[in-house]
Amino acid sequence: MKRVRKVWICGVLTLLMVLVSACGSNSGSNKTTSPGSDGESASASGGSGQPLYIGLVNPVTTFDVFNLDNAGVFVNSLMSDTLVAMNSEYGFDPKLAESIETTDNRNFTIKLNKNAKWSDGESFTADDVEFTFRMFTDVNVKTLLNMTFVTGLNEAGKREEGQTELGFYEKVDDYTFVIKTKNPMETNQFKSQFGTYFRFLPEHMLKDVAPVDLNKNEFMMNPTVTNGAYKFVKFAKDQYVQLTANEQYYEGAPNIKNIYIKMMPATNLAAQLQTGDIQLTAPGVGLIPVQDFDKVANMANVTTGYGDANNPNIMFINSKKFPDSKVRQAIAYAMNRQLIVDQLLKGQGELVDGMLGQNHPYYNKEIPLYGYDPEKAKVLLEEAGWDFNQTIEFVVPTGNKIREQASDIIAENLKAVGLKVQVTKLDFPTTYQRALKHDYDLTIINLGFILDPNSVLGLFKTGVSFNIADYSSTEVDELLVQGAEELEPSKRFEIYKQVQQILHDDVPIIALFADKQMYAAAKNLDLGKGLETSTVGLTNNVAKWTFNP
Repeated sequence: MKRVRKVWICGVLTLLMVLVSACGSNSGSNKTTSPGSDGESASASGGSGQPLYIGLVNPVTTFDVFNLDNAGVFVNSLMSDTLVAMNSEYGFDPKLAESIETTDNRNFTIKLNKNAKWSDGESFTADDVEFTFRMFTDVNVKTLLNMTFVTGLNEAGKREEGQTELGFYEKVDDYTFVIKTKNPMETNQFKSQFGTYFRFLPEHMLKDVAPVDLNKNEFMMNPTVTNGAYKFVKFAKDQYVQLTANEQYYEGAPNIKNIYIKMMPATNLAAQLQTGDIQLTAPGVGLIPVQDFDKVANMANVTTGYGDANNPNIMFINSKKFPDSKVRQAIAYAMNRQLIVDQLLKGQGELVDGMLGQNHPYYNKEIPLYGYDPEKAKVLLEEAGWDFNQTIEFVVPTGNKIREQASDIIAENLKAVGLKVQVTKLDFPTTYQRALKHDYDLTIINLGFILDPNSVLGLFKTGVSFNIADYSSTEVDELLVQGAEELEPSKRFEIYKQVQQILHDDVPIIALFADKQMYAAAKNLDLGKGLETSTVGLTNNVAKWTFNP
């Protein structure tokens, strides 16, 4: 079995990991409801040749490029390009931008690919970029992403009411523009935070839409014009998304003419891989259940691999409700996390304490992990004067069964050291909103891989909107400012190592586990590098994917 590295790229605030409980067809047993079999043949839907079916377990909820959850990020990666795309070497491949350059690390000049077009034949230009950012920074437009690192925006990443100018944006010509940052940024940091975050809107399609109406505009559920390798055809809610090749694509028309992204329970993935009803599992949002690992690995018709454990499941500890770090440390020592890895993950996982996986370039390998030590946990609780009569609410998002089972184990661990724990299981959107309001004691949120450490560790800066742990440390605040402004990589690494050490000692969060996730592709599906090396940038060359005879 080939070993691969798993890294799923998403914006720092693209946290939603809602797993659908039941949708899609059962292993192709009901052919009348399968995509492409209801009178919409491959040839009728825009192309010839074998269509590609991709298995997805997270439900697609929107195609609004400002508010994508992880399923939306994956689907949009097939039909909407970013300026650059991260590759398996943690470098950046040019996409809509042919180059990003700076001489002072504050003014970044972006030159667009002049061959890039929208799928209706209109050129993709700097005017589309400006239109997108004008909408993105309008106070009336809902966005999950944030752009506070550029000049001229407030702490919410928006223009003030009545402010019309984009202070961070300067158009040079139709294919060149400049982005101005508040502070100096290292070039790869800028590419990560800016170049890979944003997907763009077609000005010629949406210019007459008022900002207050943008998020609910029909285009957000029916994006009829795209600039990526594929065009949107149809969305059957909780069933499938149908795409067809964009013949106008600037990197060349895709080899595979039609793609169907099928939504289904995770337990259906193995059966549909075996029958050939799907030929690929979607990275990050098409995760094969642990109990099916051996079955899928032994299938003759698929190639499999395990990703690196770079996507920790994080327990956030409300620091205002647990102000004593000894109590937070006690929680860490009370958790039998190795049991979760050994039993629930069948050994396919790793332990980390913080936000970064062991393979992250900025991971501090010098910090010893919290081990399972219930007696030490009891001592720390006694030293802190903990009131053992008070009840701790542990808010757990539903959908990911491994995460739910792990949470049950953790709850029993905490009870074993004398803590009274009430587990509240809620859907992810509700959990997420409660977390943002600090309306929880303990909760779990899964944050996908993000290369820039300031985007991840910056979640602990005092007062920022997404400081879920409600954590505050003057020392951490100062180090985060230094890290954001430091341009020399080795010095920057040392700063973030210090941040990780402080967070480790203060314990505003503790990772439950980081799992090695299995992916599978049909053996006759040629993905180029694909699963041979890494799922990082897997869709970068989707136009080159093909089926071998």
